[in-house]
Amino acid sequence: MPDSGNRGYNRTSSTLIVIEILKLLTSILLFSLGIGLIYFRGHDLSKVVSDWVDVMWVGRPYLEAFVSRLSSIPQRTIEEIAVGSFIYSALLLIEGIGLCRQKRWAEFLTVAITASLLPFECYKLIRAPTAIALVATLINIAIVMFSDLSTQT
Repeated sequence: MPDSGNRGYNRTSSTLIVIEILKLLTSILLFSLGIGLIYFRGHDLSKVVSDWVDVMWVGRPYLEAFVSRLSSIPQRTIEEIAVGSFIYSALLLIEGIGLCRQKRWAEFLTVAITASLLPFECYKLIRAPTAIALVATLINIAIVMFSDLSTQT
C-alpha cells in the first residue's frame, strides 16, 4: 500500500531543495535566538550585543541604532520573543523535515505558513521600506507561488 503522504515521483527540483535548506537553517537560527535570549535573560542585551560587535568585525554604524533599542525592550517582551522563536523554529523544522521526506502535507504547510505572514511583511515594507525587507518579501512571495504551483500537480 503506497504512502499517501509521499509525492509518488522523484523530486529533483533545485528550487524545492533550496526551500528545504532555507526552512531548516531558519529553524536552527530561531532556536539559537531563543536559547540566547533565555541564556542572557536578566542581562543588558545592548551591552551583550555591543560586546559581540566589538569582538566580530562588523560595521558599527549599521548596528548602533539596533543596540540602543535593545536596552529599552522590557524583560517580558524578550521572554515572549524567546517563546515565539521556539514555536516558529519548531514549525519550520517540521516543515523542512516534511519537505526533505517529500511529504505532500509539508508543501501545503509551506504555502499556509509563508502566505499567512505575507500581510505582516507587506505592512512592514510599506511602513519602513528597506532593501532587506523587500528581498525577504519577494523571496516569500516566490516560495508561496512555487509551492502553490507544485501542490497543484
